Amino acid sequence: MLRATSLDSRKHPRALLNLPVRLRWYGPLGMRLETTHTIDSAREGLLVRRAEPCEVATRVWAAFPYDAQAAVQPEIPARVVRVERDLGGSFRVALKLEFGAWQAAQDSAVEHREEPRLRFALPIFVRPVGTPWPEESMTQDLSRSGVRFETAHVYEPGEDVLAKIPWGGWDEQGEIPGRVTRIEMLESAPAAGMHPGGERPGGALLTRVAVRWTGHEKP
Repeated sequence: MLRATSLDSRKHPRALLNLPVRLRWYGPLGMRLETTHTIDSAREGLLVRRAEPCEVATRVWAAFPYDAQAAVQPEIPARVVRVERDLGGSFRVALKLEFGAWQAAQDSAVEHREEPRLRFALPIFVRPVGTPWPEESMTQDLSRSGVRFETAHVYEPGEDVLAKIPWGGWDEQGEIPGRVTRIEMLESAPAAGMHPGGERPGGALLTRVAVRWTGHEKP
């Protein structure tokens, strides 16, 4: 992704664009944010500059191009595929964007849901009923009937939860009651960190959790 030999075989050409991008990833104490700039970009990936190295396969979400004035901005799931040190001592980090491939797979499947799903990666704050502190995660999709999100927290099918999505009409609903209906382990998805040594929240792996809303009022 960083070498000319690999660029020649790619389907989509790269543009040398210096644009702001905000990266989000799981740290040991929750989500962490970092704003940097792209070196180049293409439909399937971004090349960004960082002052510190990070682990290959780290799961990140990218807001690109990043709008600092936006209260909440949809983000793109991505994964670190290559890290190289440049002559200036900083690091060139190649990100493979996963939203396009995931959306194509979803579009090819037969849709049995009652409500259309919005395929957005947005922050979501979820807490089991009876616990005081929510966990910040990222949605994969959401609808008037439910939501799917990625998390390093352990949930159980049938567990009652409260979720808040700070975006649009969802934000006006406050905490929305729901029930966990399905849990899937994400393949090769370590919740690795973006700092030297790779911060890992307990070595946890990410799971995909499906929640069905149980309240009467939906956005």
